[in-house]
Amino acid sequence: MDEYEGAEAFVEILNTYHVDNIFFNPGVDTVPVQVAVSKLTAAGNRAPKLILCLDESVAMSAAHGHYMASGKPQVVMVHAELGTMQVGGALHNAQWGRVPVILWAGLLPQGNRADWLHEPYDQSNIVRNCVKWAHHLDSGENIHDILQQGFKTALTEPRGPVYLSYSLEILTKTIEKRLIEPPNGDAVLSTTQADLEKIARILIDADKPLILTGYTGRYHESVASLVELAETLSAPVLSGSTRMNFPTTHPLFGGRGQIGGRGRTTPYVANADVILVIDYDTPYVSGGVPKPDTQIIHIDIDALTQGRQLWGKEADIFIKDDSRIIIPALKKIISQMISQGKPELFRERWRQLEFDHNEQRHKSRDMAMNKAEQKPISPDWLCRCISEVIDEDTIILNQTISHSASVAEQIDRTQPGTLLACAGGSIQWALGASLGTKLASPQSTVVNLVTDGGFVWGCPVATLWSAVSYKAPFLSIIFNNQSYGAIRGLVQRAYGEYILSDEMAFDVGVDIAPPPDYASIARDCGAYGLMVEDPADVLPALRDAISQVRSGKPTVVDVRLSK
Repeated sequence: MDEYEGAEAFVEILNTYHVDNIFFNPGVDTVPVQVAVSKLTAAGNRAPKLILCLDESVAMSAAHGHYMASGKPQVVMVHAELGTMQVGGALHNAQWGRVPVILWAGLLPQGNRADWLHEPYDQSNIVRNCVKWAHHLDSGENIHDILQQGFKTALTEPRGPVYLSYSLEILTKTIEKRLIEPPNGDAVLSTTQADLEKIARILIDADKPLILTGYTGRYHESVASLVELAETLSAPVLSGSTRMNFPTTHPLFGGRGQIGGRGRTTPYVANADVILVIDYDTPYVSGGVPKPDTQIIHIDIDALTQGRQLWGKEADIFIKDDSRIIIPALKKIISQMISQGKPELFRERWRQLEFDHNEQRHKSRDMAMNKAEQKPISPDWLCRCISEVIDEDTIILNQTISHSASVAEQIDRTQPGTLLACAGGSIQWALGASLGTKLASPQSTVVNLVTDGGFVWGCPVATLWSAVSYKAPFLSIIFNNQSYGAIRGLVQRAYGEYILSDEMAFDVGVDIAPPPDYASIARDCGAYGLMVEDPADVLPALRDAISQVRSGKPTVVDVRLSK
C-alpha cells in the first residue's frame, strides 16, 4: 500500500486539475505545502510553482488575472483567519468575475473560542457571502474527497470561489494514495430544439434586433461564434467591458460598455424591438432603456441573472444554458430558416449599421487628435497614443472607471482574450491581475490601465516586487487625475451651482493632492518608472515604456491628467 503525507496529496490533486501556480502569503499552516512542492520540484516531478505575494489581496487578484488569461482553476493559500481577512475585496471581485479559485486557509486551534453572540467561532463566516461553498476539513475527513469536491464546485458553471479551511494535521499525517479522477469540462446543450426555433423566429422577424453580451468572451471560441450569429442576423452588438466579446473594428460593433464618466449614448437599446441578451447581468452600456413592448430574450449560464432585472424589466424568455454551445446552435437554425438568402431588409440594415459604425470611429479619432496639445493631458489623447504603441495581441487590463469612455472609444480590441476587466467593485484588481495574466501568458505584452486610486489600492510595492522576482513584467499606465474622479463628480453635483475648488475638494476627501511620486515607487521596487505631464511627451514615453517591458522590466508610467 503506497502512502504519502496530506501535503503531497494536496499537490497531486492540484496537478490533476492543471493548476500552474499557488499564489500565497505564508504562515505556519502553509509550511507543509511549501516543503512538499520544494521536494517534488527538486526530484524533477511536476508541481505548481509557488508565487510569493507580499499581500494576500495581491495573491487573489493574481489568481483572478491568471484565470481570465488561462481558463485554468486557481489556488490561493493564506494563513488562517488573518490571511483570509487580508484577501478582502479581491474575493468580492473573484465572486463577481466567476473565478474558480480555491482559497485554502489553515485553522489554528481555537479552544473554546466564541463570537460576540456566544456562538462557536466559525472562520468560514468571514467569506460565506462571497463563495459557492465554504467547508472546514477536519482530521476525520479525507483530503482527496474534500479538495476534489472543492474543485468540482468551483468549476461547475456558473463558476466561482470556494473556501476550504483545514487543521494542520491534515497536511502532516500519512494517508493512503488514491487514483484521482481527471476533471470533465465538456459542455452539453440543454435547450430544446423547439425553444431554439422559437427564439430564432422572433429574431428573424424583428425589424431592429440587438445583441447584448457581457462575458461571453471568457471562452475564446465564442467570439467567432458570436460574430457569425450577428452577421447572420445583420444585428448590432453592444458589449460589456469585462471581456473582448466582439471585435471593435467589425461593422456590426455598436459600442463597448463604460462605467462612469463621459460615455457615448447609442440608439440601439432605445430603438430595438427585440434584444438578445447573452451572458449579461449588469447594464454596462449607456443608451436609455428599451421600449415597453420590446421583447427581451436572456440566455445565461447563471440562473441568478434571471432575478436581476435589466432596465427594471423581466426577460420575456430566459434560457439557462452555456453560450459556447447555444450560440452556434442558434446561428445554425437561423441560417436554415433564411436559407433562401438574406432578405433585403437584412442587407439594408447591414449597410446602415456599417455607415454608423464608421462615422462614429471617425468622430472618436478626430476628437482625440483635436486634443493632442491640450493641457493638462486629455484622457482621449492618452488612449489614442496607447492604441498607437500596442499590437493586436497585447492584453489590456482596464480599470479606469471615470475614464472608461475614452478607453472604449479609442482603443480597439479584435483578438479573443485581449481585453480583461474587473466585474467586481474593489479597485485593487488591476496590478495583481496583471501579474497573474503575465504568468499565464509569458509571450504576451500585458498592459494595465488604472486610476491613481486603483494603483494605490493595488499594493504596488507588493505587486511590483513579485513581478520583478518572478520575471513577469507588465506595463502599468496610471490615469492620474489626482482624485477619486467619480466621487468628485458626485460631490460637485451635490454642491449644485457652487464651484468645487481644489481646497474644498481636499477638505471633503475626494482629491489625492499632492499625489505621491508613483514613478519613484516603481524605481524603488526595481521597476522602470517615468512621469508625463506634457501631451507632446505621451507618445515617446509610451514607446519607451513598451520597449522596457518587452526587454523584461516591469514599468509604470504616471500620466498627469486633468481632474
